Amino acid sequence: MEINGSTEGLKNSVIEALESIYNLEIPQDKLWTEELINTISGISGAINREIAVYIDRKGRIIDVSVGDFRTVDLTEVEGRRSKTRLTGVRCIHTHPGASGMLSAVDISSLKLLRLDMMAAVGINEQTPGQIYVAVPSQVEVGDVELFGPYSADKEDFEALTEYIREADEFLKEHTENLQNVDERAILVGIKTQETRSIQGVSEAEISMIELKELAQAAGAHVVSTIIQNRDGRDSSFFIGKGKVEELKLLAQTTEADMVILDEEISPSQQRNLEEALGIKVVDRTGLILDIFAQRARSREGKIQVELAQLEYNLPRLQGLGLVLSRLGGGIGTRGPGETKLETDRRHIRRKISYLKAQLKEIKKQRGILRVERKRNRVPIVSLVGYTNSGKSTLLNILCGSDVYAENQLFATLDTTTRQLILDDNNTILVTDTVGFIRKLPHHLLDAFKSTLEEVLYADFLVIVADSSDPYFEDHIRIVDNILDELGAGQKPSIIALNKIDKHEDAGSIRITADRPVIEISAKTGLGLDNLKKYLNEQLFEARLKYKLSIPFSEGWVLPWLYENGKVNSVDYDEDSSIVEAELTKETAAHVEKFIVKRD
Repeated sequence: MEINGSTEGLKNSVIEALESIYNLEIPQDKLWTEELINTISGISGAINREIAVYIDRKGRIIDVSVGDFRTVDLTEVEGRRSKTRLTGVRCIHTHPGASGMLSAVDISSLKLLRLDMMAAVGINEQTPGQIYVAVPSQVEVGDVELFGPYSADKEDFEALTEYIREADEFLKEHTENLQNVDERAILVGIKTQETRSIQGVSEAEISMIELKELAQAAGAHVVSTIIQNRDGRDSSFFIGKGKVEELKLLAQTTEADMVILDEEISPSQQRNLEEALGIKVVDRTGLILDIFAQRARSREGKIQVELAQLEYNLPRLQGLGLVLSRLGGGIGTRGPGETKLETDRRHIRRKISYLKAQLKEIKKQRGILRVERKRNRVPIVSLVGYTNSGKSTLLNILCGSDVYAENQLFATLDTTTRQLILDDNNTILVTDTVGFIRKLPHHLLDAFKSTLEEVLYADFLVIVADSSDPYFEDHIRIVDNILDELGAGQKPSIIALNKIDKHEDAGSIRITADRPVIEISAKTGLGLDNLKKYLNEQLFEARLKYKLSIPFSEGWVLPWLYENGKVNSVDYDEDSSIVEAELTKETAAHVEKFIVKRD
């Protein structure tokens, strides 16, 4: 008979008194007895701590816990939670030095644990006062009904017992209302002395706004947000221990299912927090991976997401308690003392190797297509930028395509390439890419490198920025940093300041840029002609048209022209190839002796 909760510092005589509560009998037609109320009130008043007693429908006391007079910590009764029925357990707890009025935490505990009843006993010194009772509603799922005040010597519980029975039946009949309900999340960030300030606003606050959008994109309902000011990050819990206690109480009050942290945390920090809070803990990286898993559509995208998830989860395997379907064993596989956890790790490492091989094969196929494009000398323009800046919408309106485009974070994960015809029938290929974001996880950058290679091989970059976002200049900075990380930072580029239609006065937009800026609206088409004209000038107007006569004995020249210029036509006479091509002056200098005409 264990006493749970905060028992530190209690005398042995108190522990024995608490243990004796298990011996009390509650008749099945009653919800409590005067003896039980007097016993817990006397002990609670003496130690000035809350006491919670859990009783099943047969009247057996199945759990006794000690709390603290400043907080309420009602432990979950193991194995008794149900999504479709009440647990069949009622809780009676004390409020030392206070009334029996039920608190918000009491009510949330009733709902969270799906208890039959939550009762609170007000205590004056060691004497029980008024008792208030909350039970689940029999007319509205998730609601409660309050009753009382009652006294310790109450004898008739028939009406309350009948109400609990009807509430249980109602819950059983209306379980469909509980399906597909968004998880309730508390967001937690941290602000340190190193945290930057952007336009007078802490980057921690800006990042938390993004985290809320990410959480909503993943399907969570955000119930509260916390930013802690600290000198540094706690090595054990990421946030301070005091904040952990505050967070635990908040999670209970708000009926939160999970806590989402605004940074990537270590596996040990995640385990420590989950043990302390009793609910799921997800960091920013895990959240983004979850969104990517929901959005991936192509085979390549799914492989990349799975690879990133496995590499992220591998060091967290123990904390996640993953159970993989493949069983290890047999001759040649059994090791001395090998555990299931080690077997799971080996399986994940093998899967990672397999997925990397798959991506390598896709990369090879992409390379063949890239060589073909280069041979035809079609310039490639990559649309890059912050997530939800309008890249896919811009691709659709430029190229008349129907790429999935929604006002949500990471709507695009798969690289899409479409053809765009500019002035003078000049053709380019426009590539849409996955959006970037603050604190973009390295797991994703590594896994998506095969996709992001399109940026590396592009001839020109269009950095799309959402001009309606107050921090769009900082978004451009983040995009530039990620491009540098990818090795594409020196590519020629232009900033396309999108969503200009959201401004009443476009002239009010202020931007400090080290490259050309064109204001556009992918929604209305405003400024797109200027963008296309600029791309045409940058990619084509430096070329001149040439006619060349290449002897058959100089077999290297024609493939070289395909590689380094644009070949428009090829005819043949008796001993040579007659080629019309577009070349830069620099390229033409290499084949000067074969040129017979310049346009």
